Formats: sequence, structure tokens, C-alpha cells
Amino acid sequence: GGDAAELMASALFAQIGELLKDKELCKKAPAVFQFVITKGPSDATASWVVDGKAGEVREGTAAKADCTLTLSDADFVLMVSGKLPAQRAFMMGKLKIAGNMGVAQKFAVISSKLTKGQTSKL
Repeated sequence: GGDAAELMASALFAQIGELLKDKELCKKAPAVFQFVITKGPSDATASWVVDGKAGEVREGTAAKADCTLTLSDADFVLMVSGKLPAQRAFMMGKLKIAGNMGVAQKFAVISSKLTKGQTSKL
């Protein structure tokens, strides 16, 4: 239902959607990333698809994702903001990756753009 809107991740996925309008960026991460964000407000769980091939972000699940990344709402925010490197999150067991690990690492190409974008807006 409307639980996804309460998640902090929801605003970040909207920003990622804006970033993916850049075709050059999409070329660097031509994959379908499935995100499962857990532990939101009132224990909400929501799913998002970051589709680097189509250059879009949408709520829900992908018919065929290259990799699935599962982590909590708070950890996703930390990871995307660069405060929690994905590799460390993975080793700490905070980030679970199913599917292609190499592809999963390409998400960093997108998320690093997000942190740069945030600083330039201030």
C-alpha cells in the first residue's frame, strides 16, 4: 500500500530516477537492480526497481532482475550517502545480494553521482 512513501529510501529512489535520465550514466550501469528495503516505519518493507537499461526507477518488483539487494531503510540511506560503503555493509551482513555480484557493484556508479549531486545543491 502507501507504506513505501514513509520510507526514507523513497525520496532517494526518486532522485535516482532523475539521475537515470542521463543516458551516459545508464551506459555505465546497464542492469536491472532489484531493491528490497526493509525495517521502514512500522516495519514496512517495500521494493523498487532501478532499471539502468530503460533508464527508470519504479516501485515494485522486476520480472527479471540482474541482482537483488536487500537492506534496511536506514542502511540504504547510509549506503547511498556514502557513509556506509556497500562492501562493508555486505561483510557486516547488513546488505544481502542475490544474483550477479559484479552487476551489484555497478550500482555504486549511480549512487556516487547521487552524493555528488546532493553537495552541489546546497
